[in-house]
Amino acid sequence: MADLCRWCKGDCAVPMKVKRRKDDLIDRKRPMENFFSQLLHRDQPNSNLGAHLTSSDRHNSMTAVEEDTMTDVTDMRGYVELLEEMGELRRLEGVDLDLEVGALTERAAEKEGAALLFSNFKEFPAGFRVISNVFRTCRRTGPAMGIDPELKGVDYLNAWRKKLAAYKPVPAQQVEGGPVFENQMVDDQVDLYKFPVPKWHDLDGGPYIGTGCGVITKDPETGKINIGTYRVMIQNKNTLSVKMNMGKHGPLAFERARHAGKPLPIAITFCQGPAIFLAAQMPLPPDVNEFEFAGYLQGAPVPVARGAATGLPIPANAEIVVEGELPPMKDQDMPKEGPFGEWPGYFTEENVGETPIMNVKRIYYRNDPIILGAPPLKPPASYLPIPLGAATLWEQLEKAGVPEVKGVWGFVYGGQPGPFTIVSIKQRYAGHSKQALLVAAGARAGAYGGKFVVVVDDDIDIANPADVIWAIATRCHVREGLDVVKGVWASVCEPALPPEERSPRGYTSDRVLIDACRPFKWMDQFPPVNAFTSEFKDRIESKFKI
Repeated sequence: MADLCRWCKGDCAVPMKVKRRKDDLIDRKRPMENFFSQLLHRDQPNSNLGAHLTSSDRHNSMTAVEEDTMTDVTDMRGYVELLEEMGELRRLEGVDLDLEVGALTERAAEKEGAALLFSNFKEFPAGFRVISNVFRTCRRTGPAMGIDPELKGVDYLNAWRKKLAAYKPVPAQQVEGGPVFENQMVDDQVDLYKFPVPKWHDLDGGPYIGTGCGVITKDPETGKINIGTYRVMIQNKNTLSVKMNMGKHGPLAFERARHAGKPLPIAITFCQGPAIFLAAQMPLPPDVNEFEFAGYLQGAPVPVARGAATGLPIPANAEIVVEGELPPMKDQDMPKEGPFGEWPGYFTEENVGETPIMNVKRIYYRNDPIILGAPPLKPPASYLPIPLGAATLWEQLEKAGVPEVKGVWGFVYGGQPGPFTIVSIKQRYAGHSKQALLVAAGARAGAYGGKFVVVVDDDIDIANPADVIWAIATRCHVREGLDVVKGVWASVCEPALPPEERSPRGYTSDRVLIDACRPFKWMDQFPPVNAFTSEFKDRIESKFKI
């Protein structure tokens, strides 16, 4: 009989691996079961998993059994080790940075294949590496989020929603020094070309070192620290362009600094712990600190050190961090940036006057550093497994008073729900569906880059595009079920926005609201669906084993 889970004493029904053979290269399932059981119980009152993950003193108090089965996932190196143990990592050597890395990343994402760790690039030190396709599947993303990696689709998203609802900040741990300071470039030594940076897409306008990055800023008025993920292009050996989308927290801080005529201190990490990257992707409320949220996800404080050039908190176990400032330059003085292959599946145009420049003053990096690549790809391929931002919108719908929300999903997504958002409800009153539409279109998590918002009944599988299209085609009463809202917050990546409407001062577009629910007032007269229930079909299929 398997030993009971040490974290809940058996309630989760996950068996514990008592001892792992270090030479076990085939049977990886049982060690992973133990590890996943620990992940699922991070938030239990008596759990000390977080302490095991980061504190060397407490780690030394672990039993030999615990120490042998634990994997530190608070930095990318620990995550690489975990992925390898799971059989979810492929190592590749000698791949050309010019398009080959990008093409292999795209193909792996299309196939939901393994994470790819590239090394031994021509003309670069052998130890310098690039990793991509890390978070493409729920199985690989689950350990970074403390979610059962066997969940999929809306079930995974619902687990993520519940985790968001239970959020309790875990303050960052201030430290002196850390692995990221093993190597430094200061002032005239700064040379961004020392690192292997892929050309991710064939028409990209330059080398984009920042795709899976964390951009750290401090609002000059509020003093709040923010971490966002914006694309970062190398302009020359000591300058970067940082494409920050208007209305996000990072560009708001830049605009406030620019208005005051002052530079904005900035730090960018190009590979960090997986929880930090995922936190930076999320449309979190303004009062939520990404470092504290990442600490909550990984069950342990994020160790941070003060940057010498900016005073900003830097992840002490990051792979590469640059420090500097965004000078308060005028739009007409900003350099060209782009094109770049973005998440809607199209290249953005080369732009001028929209992208602040970072003057890099310091570079810190670990021995044999890793760059995290998370390039946007043509849908349905993506660097994320599901529209994680949809869980935030789900939570905001409920907080706004919309009852009986059964799910939220998105298609063509990055960190947001995406330009095609679907909300599932169980209708309770006339006007319920329209209420859900209006809130979903206006809530912060759904407002940016939203284009189509659809509300459907709870019998529709919102993760299945065919089911959603069927609902729109058969339940939407066109005269009553379609509305258009003009002048809403648009993404800079919106491909259908006319050239004359593009401006460095921000983009707006229109939004279509689609009510694809059965009309509440005469729902009892709506034709019944011509299909057996899934439960009945499952039972009959099991009975006859077809």
